[in-house]
Formats: sequence, C-alpha cells, structure tokens
Amino acid sequence: MIPIYHSKLQNFETISLSELNTKASYLKRIDKKFLINWKQFPEILKDLTNDFKVLEIKGKKIFSYDNIYMDSDDYIFYNQHQDKKNSRTKVRTRYYLDSNLAYFEYKQKINWITNKYRYEFPSEEHWFMTKWKKRFFEWVWQSMYNNDKAPKIFPSIQTKYKRITLVNKDGSERLTIDFDIKTIDLRDKNNKEINLKNLVIIESKSLNKNCLSDNIMIKHNITEAKSCSKYSLWVVYSGLAKRYDTFKETMEKIKEIRLDTIKNRNRKIWELITVPKESTNRFVTKALRSY
Repeated sequence: MIPIYHSKLQNFETISLSELNTKASYLKRIDKKFLINWKQFPEILKDLTNDFKVLEIKGKKIFSYDNIYMDSDDYIFYNQHQDKKNSRTKVRTRYYLDSNLAYFEYKQKINWITNKYRYEFPSEEHWFMTKWKKRFFEWVWQSMYNNDKAPKIFPSIQTKYKRITLVNKDGSERLTIDFDIKTIDLRDKNNKEINLKNLVIIESKSLNKNCLSDNIMIKHNITEAKSCSKYSLWVVYSGLAKRYDTFKETMEKIKEIRLDTIKNRNRKIWELITVPKESTNRFVTKALRSY
C-alpha cells in the first residue's frame, strides 16, 4: 500500500515544514473528517495533485506518528464527546518519530472551531505525565473552564499511524491523511493492539466551512464523517466505553470499509483458485502466502 502512495506523491509539488508552518499552521481552525478505504485513496490523491503541495522533509513525504492520549480515571474527555458537549477537550503527547520531536498538545473544540495549544518537550518523556505537562494542562484548562479545578489525567490510549500532509497552494487549507492505523489500551497490560490498516482518515483543516477538498469528496460520493473524534473511536474499539451511541454511524462506516476489504480479498482468492487446472497449485500457494 505505501509504495503505491509514494509513486502517486511524485506528481505533487513539495512544501517545506517552515513554509507549512508559515502558511497553514491553523492552531485555530475548522476541522472536517472523511473515512475511506485504501482502494479509493489513489484516485482522490490524483484529484488533489494540481491544487495541493505535499510536505517533504529530508526527502520523505510519508511520516510515522505516535500519540499518547490522556484522560481521567472516568474518561471525562471521552464523555464530553459522547454527550455532545459544546466545549470538548482532547489532551495528548505527540511523537514525530522521523524527526525525534515531541509535543504536549491541548485541543479545545467549541462548536465548529478548534483551538490548539502545545509546547515541545524531550521525546524520552513521551509516555509520562510530567509536572510540566500537568502545569501546562491545568493552566489551559482553567483558562477554558473559568478557573474550574482541572481533573487528574493519565495515559489512556496509544495510537500509531503513517501520515501524509498536503497544503493548498494558496494556503487556505491543510489536509492530513492517516493510514496504517494501530491503537491499544495502555491501562490494560493484557489488551491486544487493534489494527485498522485498511482505513484511511482524511482530515481537512481550514479557516472556512467550504473548502476545495469538499468538492473532490463530493465527486467521489464521500460524505463528511459526523462524530468522528479519533480518540473517542479508539476508546470504543478498546472496549472502554459504557455508552457510544454518538459514534454508531461512524463505526458502521468503518465496519463497512473493513468488510469491503475482506470481500475483495476473498474475491481475489476465489479468482486465483478458479484459474486453469495446470496453474492452480502455483496460484493458490501465492494467494495463501499473500493473505
């Protein structure tokens, strides 16, 4: 899958990280998410080529991310999303593996608008809620919630994925494209990693409700995903949520994507085992090794 993306990205003009931060950092922005499968993505990527540049750092265009999401013992941040609160919080540490940079990030979404606050910290502290992270979190929380006492928060969910970042040539929109997604519950030593490798999440970040990527998604009959907090979805998939009706529609879409991939895989195997008799053994062996 990744080699296919690499070849498609060769057609894009590139943008440096310093240019991206100058043109489209968008710490205050409108977010939209779209869920697709890996088969749909190459065609969408092709349609983005003329109007977007791809982030390139030291010759790389696909980057590895590692996030540790924080929450309280009773998952207050998850429940804000589940209960559709107008003001919702997300807290995480983000580790950029390719550049060995790490940031503590506080995101506050109020209605349509997301505000993001962050500071850099040593990457070896990625897994821990240090006293400096705690102070930063409490300071932002109190500014957002009128000096209310901040909850105690701890590492909750880890997510890892690959990301491509695109920026509209006029700087009006940034797209992040996440795939090869894996998540695990950090509070259960016996919990197994969940792999959502056939899911691609495209997220638009802009200052306007209507942006260029909307037209491309409409062309491909892809609608915006509602109630698609990635952290909240990982809480649900890890079996930690007592209630998750807010996310049922999105979960059905993800289920549809995963089942479609399984059907296509089985169809390929069936095609291989129905080839002429003299070739059967060779093709079946290849199919079983691939799947």
